Amino acid sequence: MPGRSHYDVLGVSPDAKADAIRRAYLRQARCWHPDRPSGDSEQMRAVNEAWEILGDLRSRAAYDRTLAQAAPRPASPRPRDSTLRPSSGPTRPAARSSPLEASSPPLEVVGIRWRWISLAAAAMVALALVLIFVAASTTDDSDSTTPIIASAPVSVSRPEPGDCFVFSNTTLINVGCDHPHDGKLVSWVPLGAPCPPDTELDYVRSAQEAVCYLIPSG
Repeated sequence: MPGRSHYDVLGVSPDAKADAIRRAYLRQARCWHPDRPSGDSEQMRAVNEAWEILGDLRSRAAYDRTLAQAAPRPASPRPRDSTLRPSSGPTRPAARSSPLEASSPPLEVVGIRWRWISLAAAAMVALALVLIFVAASTTDDSDSTTPIIASAPVSVSRPEPGDCFVFSNTTLINVGCDHPHDGKLVSWVPLGAPCPPDTELDYVRSAQEAVCYLIPSG
């Protein structure tokens, strides 16, 4: 999306750590994957591009240098002209304010000013409460036990032994093993059948079968 950096797409700050960027990518992929009701293929493509750049230390460093070079530089202050200009006529003395003009404003005006100041303060407090509520409602929910719906690149084809995948609500989504994933498929087994040693077993509702898989290390 024009005008948005990869950091904006993932919703992280430019000084975010690698683990925070990974969690943000998985969260965005879960939201925008085309298999979800809220999915958007264009937004998912932007999320994938952001991960390809920011997920690698060297490509991220090069991207940060590009952002720094493209950042607008503050304009230097314009020097004041110290040359005295000749007067076009006799200088008039500044008019002195009368005692009535220098007197304090009427009490009614002071009361109105305080009323507006109170309303502005109340509005600022209400805005702060709204921001706190929004921040609390967008707490990071990328817990490792939460099924992750998508990663990149994705495929709707059925994962086969040796493929890496992520869990959806009712099925598995085939992904590249060099991207974040939930496991590497070892075999499909009928319901009630055991899995090989050192593997995990999960029921896949859409296939009416169980899957035996290896959990990714690290």
